Amino acid sequence: MGITVVGLGPGGSRFLTREAWVILSSAREVYVRTERHPVVSDLPDTVQIHAFDHIYQTGQDFESVYHKIVERLLDLGQDRDVVYAVPGNPNVGESTVSHLLREAGAVQMAVRVIAGLSFIEPVLSAIGVDALDGIQVCYALEVAESLYPSLHADKPVLLGLVYNRFIAGEVKQTLSAVYPDEHPVVLVHQAGEADEVTEP
Repeated sequence: MGITVVGLGPGGSRFLTREAWVILSSAREVYVRTERHPVVSDLPDTVQIHAFDHIYQTGQDFESVYHKIVERLLDLGQDRDVVYAVPGNPNVGESTVSHLLREAGAVQMAVRVIAGLSFIEPVLSAIGVDALDGIQVCYALEVAESLYPSLHADKPVLLGLVYNRFIAGEVKQTLSAVYPDEHPVVLVHQAGEADEVTEP
């Protein structure tokens, strides 16, 4: 018994790896962190979907939400094989996965991770930047919460999960300690789907 974590990619099923599609389409049940992902509706009708969206609505904070999801997955994995699907790449910005790997290791439960395309690749394509040119990838919330970001001022930074105006404002305030006010900024919305790129 064990858990297979599958990356759903950044958008529709065209971004799924072949291995991910085989696992998802052949499973009887798939547990998804959120049902609000285009791949979920693309799965065959034979696959029963169990979503954890309701936990986000009742949880006090993200940590308690992650704990409840991981607790449920570990409980299920004791007597059956479980498929758990998350947006993007399971190892890029997916806190439930890092929590799951840690907790599963403590109870010696096997976890297999099937990589997926993250939001990073379509963003790089949309803005025409090579990742090996020194781009810095950061979680926006961590940058927003820091007093002084540990960023190289001569290198571009890619901030993931700027999910509301408040976070954007906090990020701007923090980055002003490193980058001048006239430093160019590019916003990418729906990376991999619409690839809407704007320069505010």
